[in-house]
Amino acid sequence: MSSRRGRWIKIGTLLLAFVGLGACIAPILNVPPPGAMQISFTSTVITDADGGQRTVWTTEGGPLLSAALATYYVRDKTLGAGLFATARDDGSFTARDMDGTAGDPIQIYYVTPAGDYSESICVLLMPGTASPASLCPP
Repeated sequence: MSSRRGRWIKIGTLLLAFVGLGACIAPILNVPPPGAMQISFTSTVITDADGGQRTVWTTEGGPLLSAALATYYVRDKTLGAGLFATARDDGSFTARDMDGTAGDPIQIYYVTPAGDYSESICVLLMPGTASPASLCPP
């Protein structure tokens, strides 16, 4: 009788552990992507410490309420480098001094404070506000 009882206790313990493990793994939810028409780029020529000049870009976007206080990731796909910026309360952001060349494909997405990832968009690096024509070719 005690072996049957012990077996049920072990099975119950394993079931509780399995259910508890599933409860600890939260699904990652996708949130709306940043809108391409809300993204703008501004170029600035700066002088390096060695006296050389180069162009850096400022990326601005938003507002997008679903991205309030999120972390935006802005990545130049040609260079394989980028930067990140924290969004303001209204979901707008400013990411400064990114290297790049006009026409480079720029991937942008954000992660909310809850850990949810947006879909990414790809916009060609051009001065001014992005338009449908400035979306990356498929």
